[in-house]
Amino acid sequence: MRDGDTKIPEHYAGEIALFFRGHDRWLFGFACVRTCRDQERAADLVQDTFEAATLAWGTLRELSGAQQRAWLRTTLSNKDVSNFRRGALFRRKQPDLHHRYQVAEADTEQQALSALALERAAKIIEGLPGKQKKIALMRWNDHMKVPEIAEVLGCSAGAVGAQLTAIRRKLIAGLGPYYPFGKDDGEGAAS
Repeated sequence: MRDGDTKIPEHYAGEIALFFRGHDRWLFGFACVRTCRDQERAADLVQDTFEAATLAWGTLRELSGAQQRAWLRTTLSNKDVSNFRRGALFRRKQPDLHHRYQVAEADTEQQALSALALERAAKIIEGLPGKQKKIALMRWNDHMKVPEIAEVLGCSAGAVGAQLTAIRRKLIAGLGPYYPFGKDDGEGAAS
């Protein structure tokens, strides 16, 4: 028994077994007709229908044989329609799902330009004067915030901000056509 499954009372087990034996072939035949002789789908529907009958046995056992068969037919038909709707929904959503989770095509040119830009940026940072190099590495390599850098260097956050602005200008000038953000960089933008 799976988690969350309802346990069938012992005194119903024999009744349910007789009910199943009395209706299984008939219900399978009905399911085969309904599914255009798709025996695998028919078998799944019969299984699902008998599971539902077992859960509703307290009520179903009080019905006459004709009423029980009507309940089985209706339940099987409803389950078939629900399965069809789920399948149709999946088929409608499949292109969106495929698009959403498809691996993006490699952009070799963009990857090459990014690699060149990173290499150039590393050389520019390496050539910065001592304090600016330290600030650049703490900011972009160690991902430190301006107040944290200021605390480590023992200066004001404003001084660190001014140095970062000067470093950004040097990076933009040094990267030239490899600068990924165009000319309007929004100096105050988060980095």
